[in-house]
Amino acid sequence: MTVLRGRGVSGGTAGGRALVTRMPMNFTAALTKPRNLIRRSEVQDRHHELFRRNLAGRVLVIPSCIGSTYTGMVLLELMFRRVAPAAIVVQAVDSLLVSGAVLAEVWFDRGIPVVEYAGEDLFEAVSTGDRVEIDGDAGEIRIG
Repeated sequence: MTVLRGRGVSGGTAGGRALVTRMPMNFTAALTKPRNLIRRSEVQDRHHELFRRNLAGRVLVIPSCIGSTYTGMVLLELMFRRVAPAAIVVQAVDSLLVSGAVLAEVWFDRGIPVVEYAGEDLFEAVSTGDRVEIDGDAGEIRIG
């Protein structure tokens, strides 16, 4: 088992199969297309390598979040509808990404752990399909 120690940004623990991309994620563009209407979590951005992949229950591993200020609200809605990723590991966290997880925890008791891990070895350590456990309080990422 490989253990990476990052910075816990949103608390809690979760696990699941990893869904990994080296492309920054624009949650608004990816998840608010008419086919989803934020009821599902299938990536609808044709320009993203995760096109047509479902985020629900997966540990999403991304380098960063890009896009609009609506990012947090998209994630909040996914958490409210219980179709969100199980957890998010991100190399460069921003407040827009985290706001959805924090608000979902406060308002609905449905937040997800978010861990920032800035190390360049992240994408060598975890691959799509790997079993990953996240501890958002301790900032731990357990792979394997």
